[in-house]
Amino acid sequence: MSYADFRLTDLEETLPAPFQRFVWFVFEWIPLLIAAGFWEFASGTFVPSAILPPPSEVAYVTWELLATGDVISHLQISLYRVGVGLALSISIGVLLGVGMARSDPVEDFFEVFLALIYPIPKAALVPLAILWLGVGTETAILIVFLACLLPIVLNSYNAAQNVDQNLIWSAQMMGMPSWKIPLKVVIPATIPSILTGIRQAIPIAFIALVSAELIASNEGVGFEILRYSEVGAYTQMFAVLVIISAAAFFAVRGYEWLERKVVRWT
Repeated sequence: MSYADFRLTDLEETLPAPFQRFVWFVFEWIPLLIAAGFWEFASGTFVPSAILPPPSEVAYVTWELLATGDVISHLQISLYRVGVGLALSISIGVLLGVGMARSDPVEDFFEVFLALIYPIPKAALVPLAILWLGVGTETAILIVFLACLLPIVLNSYNAAQNVDQNLIWSAQMMGMPSWKIPLKVVIPATIPSILTGIRQAIPIAFIALVSAELIASNEGVGFEILRYSEVGAYTQMFAVLVIISAAAFFAVRGYEWLERKVVRWT
């Protein structure tokens, strides 16, 4: 939940309903509009507009790129890579986190590995991934997967450790086999924390994706950003940055909406 959501909740009892959406808009978007205003003023004033194009020009080029479809195919490829890498990190991260929480041998086996991998910037692994997988989709997916894995593992691990022991005892008394308890009891009880871990991983996935595509791809939004920067087309470069930022923003917001539905159901 964003800061604006908290403020809107506080004001629900003091403002009529028609004003609540306006209040949400103010808290959510006014800071961005102020930043855009400073950017517009700085372009051509403090910084040459050739290297810092004004947001009005960037907005026009963004619309042009979307309307002509020049960037759509690259965006689709990037979203596919994010989706696959994130899906792999969720499926493996949840099982790994729960397994580490419920089994000491599993925790001992993977703890050192995760502790060693976590501090390494994932972009630093791109050259090694290129050596293994070559330039392209597989390398980008691997980098996204590695970048998103830890927050999901940690949230799953912490939640699984704090599962009410009475739930497990009840399942055992009803004759549930031990191997089914993590799947039937522990994971359902940890869904809110798992969802939080996924929420944290989504923006990380986009950061890792662009980092990988800047180095190890000949397609995708990261490649487009690099291509435009190399030829000095900085307005187009900023436009692609706006497009991928908007994609990440709507991905997070869409997930937050889905998360509220799932948490309410659970």
